Amino acid sequence: MRRTLTHSSSPQLGCQRRPQLISLLEAIANERGDLPLNGFDDGIVAWAIQSGLGPLFYRAVKDDPNNSACPAWYALKAADLTARVVVGDHLDAMEEILDACRGQVPPITLLKGISIAEECYPEPHLRLMRDLDFLIQKESLPRVTAVLEQLGYRQHFEDSAPRYDTHHHAAPFFHEEKNVWVEVHHGLLAPRKSATRAVIFKPETFAGQLRPSQFRGREVRRLSCELHLVYLATHWAQDFHKVGGMVALVDTMVLMKHYAKELSWQWILDSIRGSVAAAYLYLLLSYLQLYKLVQIPSDIMEDLSRNQPSFKKIGLETAHAIIDRYYVGGKPLGWFSKKKVTVIWQILTLPGPTFRSVFRAAVELSPHR
Repeated sequence: MRRTLTHSSSPQLGCQRRPQLISLLEAIANERGDLPLNGFDDGIVAWAIQSGLGPLFYRAVKDDPNNSACPAWYALKAADLTARVVVGDHLDAMEEILDACRGQVPPITLLKGISIAEECYPEPHLRLMRDLDFLIQKESLPRVTAVLEQLGYRQHFEDSAPRYDTHHHAAPFFHEEKNVWVEVHHGLLAPRKSATRAVIFKPETFAGQLRPSQFRGREVRRLSCELHLVYLATHWAQDFHKVGGMVALVDTMVLMKHYAKELSWQWILDSIRGSVAAAYLYLLLSYLQLYKLVQIPSDIMEDLSRNQPSFKKIGLETAHAIIDRYYVGGKPLGWFSKKKVTVIWQILTLPGPTFRSVFRAAVELSPHR
């Protein structure tokens, strides 16, 4: 029997109201298709589409016959149809790349959208992707580059070419006719990122967490569910990017549901203990748990809270309020307010007591800087 999440009264963070799109996330978590559309402002629907949740929103409202009378219905239906085409093109492109690489390089490891969309979502088009991300051994990069060029992809260096020499992926490739971008990774994180010091991201650890899988009948590898969860949280939290921030929330919900019986929480805790990666995971999971969008044993969250270096009560509530206001609520950001929020976000995730984080934020945001 399928378990339904229990909804509590709306949480309040300071003077923050519960964002409207939490109702959408609840509907996604419970696989509802009859969510009333008239409870959402047109601007919020537009923000959901811009954030990449248009197809999921349409799936959540399509079974209520009254919703077709709402003006936003047609925008959601168009977003769903567009996603089917765009994601279909990306799936076809990935299949073509795998066929061209077969026998020339070891099995490719799928990352991010192309991995989770095809394996964990009810339908792949529900998870929009901006590009194809996959991981290879660094020594295979010249061979893969040649294959992509033969397929019509061209590398775009722009003005930042030198940084790719020490980056964790090559300069992006673009196929003009297919309108598909490709990022070829030879590492999971940029070497300069502090999360690379976590045990889970050490090369000898994550190399053992690549599991054999299939993509449309072709041999590939994917990250283990434990590594995938921590990688997802780290990629989301280490930088503040307003557009697309909600996709990581849904990815986490979908991933945890798909692997509910397989996740080894103890291995995760042991592999990130004391690291900033633990803080990133704690931030993501605590937000989802705040609205009861995921179910995690209390002892796991308590262990994670004790052994992450960044968040105390005030800092965590501040970060949750930022997620509420900008990721889920879609509040506009001017140039200066974006700078302020970005600085505060990054400082909150730094190791150390909350008062030190607040002091750093005040210094960084001083008009004299």
